Amino acid sequence: MITDKIKLKGEELKFLEGHDRLQYFLDQSRDTDLLDDVYKTDENKIKGCISHLWVIGEIRPDDTMRYRHDSDSHMTKGTAKVILDMVNNEHKDEVSKLDLDSFRELGINELFTMQRQIGFASLIERIIQMAK
Repeated sequence: MITDKIKLKGEELKFLEGHDRLQYFLDQSRDTDLLDDVYKTDENKIKGCISHLWVIGEIRPDDTMRYRHDSDSHMTKGTAKVILDMVNNEHKDEVSKLDLDSFRELGINELFTMQRQIGFASLIERIIQMAK
């Protein structure tokens, strides 16, 4: 289940403090494929995010989800990767049943400023919407 993956990742992140946690997200950004510029459109941009964040998603023939993203900020890109790793390759029906509270166990929302929390919520909404 996705919520089990989220909880497990949250447990892993609890052991990282301060600089180590920030470094983890920066490292995650380096392990992300670039998104072609053709996908960097207003339609694919996450609204409310301080940085530019673009997310695309598709439902595969086996009804699993595939998401890709890019950002002009390494921190945003790394955070989005952690979130998208939770839902990539998962069945669309399971993804579509998630909500913002489903991701609380990650424990990363508390690290964000109010503006970044809005972007985080918009990202989650977009992920869920693409699965419907």
